[in-house]
Amino acid sequence: MLLVLRLVLVPLLIAAVTLAARRWGHRVGAFVTALPAVAGPTLAFYAVEQGDAFAADAARASLLGLVGVAGFCLVYAHASTRLHWTMSLLLGWSSFAIVTVAMYGLRVGPIAAFAMAVAVLCAARALLPPHGPLSPASGAPRWDLPLRMLSAGALVFSLTAAAERLGSSISGILTPFPVATAILAGFTHAQRGSAACIQFLRTYTPGLCGFAVFCMTLALTLTRLPTAWSFAAALAMQLILQLALFRRL
Repeated sequence: MLLVLRLVLVPLLIAAVTLAARRWGHRVGAFVTALPAVAGPTLAFYAVEQGDAFAADAARASLLGLVGVAGFCLVYAHASTRLHWTMSLLLGWSSFAIVTVAMYGLRVGPIAAFAMAVAVLCAARALLPPHGPLSPASGAPRWDLPLRMLSAGALVFSLTAAAERLGSSISGILTPFPVATAILAGFTHAQRGSAACIQFLRTYTPGLCGFAVFCMTLALTLTRLPTAWSFAAALAMQLILQLALFRRL
């Protein structure tokens, strides 16, 4: 059931973000991407199928996974200024894998994991390269949106099939794997160049602090509150922070 849900939700998220970015720009696209449209239902199914304690630990591990996402964004942005999008993507994924392996052995509580994630995300945003002039947006070909959705579905299938067999810590740390980020950054880089890709990442990276609040709230409340209340509180906390960040940026 979880695999089916993710196979449906992630391509729909990619479609929604793509259409939003085309209509309102990359700031809105980055805002939508940072919402827990994929990770939220994933953690909810962990709570239903494996129990609240399992889901709470997965949420804690997801905070450590955000450190790897920050690494992906930083490496991809710098690579995009000199390399083809395929090489940038490989380097970004490699950085996520290296950081994630390093984070896996780290046993810290939700608050410490949250502080670490936010600090690294802010540092990554500060270290992103400046973007040059943006190339004008051109009409996307008809195959663009279906290909994005198909690529996202293929990535989700591969990740979910592996993660669900590996326990709460690995499942959690892989939950924020940059599927949507990789698809959007790669396609933006390929179609509009490095400047547009960096512009997207400059808004998206601090927006992930809202997702960090979502995960921390779940990790702290899932074993203390009814499951539905815990998720409602986590989503409300993220939306409040993310709207504040969006207005500031």
